[in-house]
Amino acid sequence: MTHRLLRTTAVALTAAAALTLTACGGGGGGGGKGDGDGKSDQAAATPSDAPSGAAGEDSAGKGAKKGDACAPADVKVDARPAKKPAGALLLVATAKKECTAYGFPFLRFDKDQATADMDAASKPKEPVRLSPGKAAYAGVRPTSPDGGTAREAKELSVGLQAANGDPVEGGEVPAALPGGKLRIDDSVRTSYWVTSEAAALGG
Repeated sequence: MTHRLLRTTAVALTAAAALTLTACGGGGGGGGKGDGDGKSDQAAATPSDAPSGAAGEDSAGKGAKKGDACAPADVKVDARPAKKPAGALLLVATAKKECTAYGFPFLRFDKDQATADMDAASKPKEPVRLSPGKAAYAGVRPTSPDGGTAREAKELSVGLQAANGDPVEGGEVPAALPGGKLRIDDSVRTSYWVTSEAAALGG
């Protein structure tokens, strides 16, 4: 009798536990009524600074607005031979609309990777703000005595920088080389965008 009573009690306790778990599960589903809390959590996880993100895209050159980084469509870049130093090249970026010439130009000769050293001493105190028709200047030193084997480049394209130093989206601006070619080596370097030819060429 004692064994039968214990078995019956164990069955009853198991059934009671099952009912309790079912009730708890129902409570979780009933929490659907409290979806207000769930929705609140979801809203908190959603970025609330979307306008700021859009502005970030503008500062990176995507759909640049007035006063933002110069995008490739905003400027015309000419490459001119410099009187001195000998062999130097002067880049002239003339604005079609108001924009800012940040940093220094990224240079791509022919199909090479867009790389070049930059002259840190030429960095201006402030980026060059341009209005339509105004120009920013950068000097390019294509060779040096210890720059390695020189070669002739036949094409030049110029990439622009955003305020954070990243390349501006939209491609590069082609700049025809004077005489259709330029002698360069591995030491090629450029100045920052500055407000005068003299500053660009170190004069």
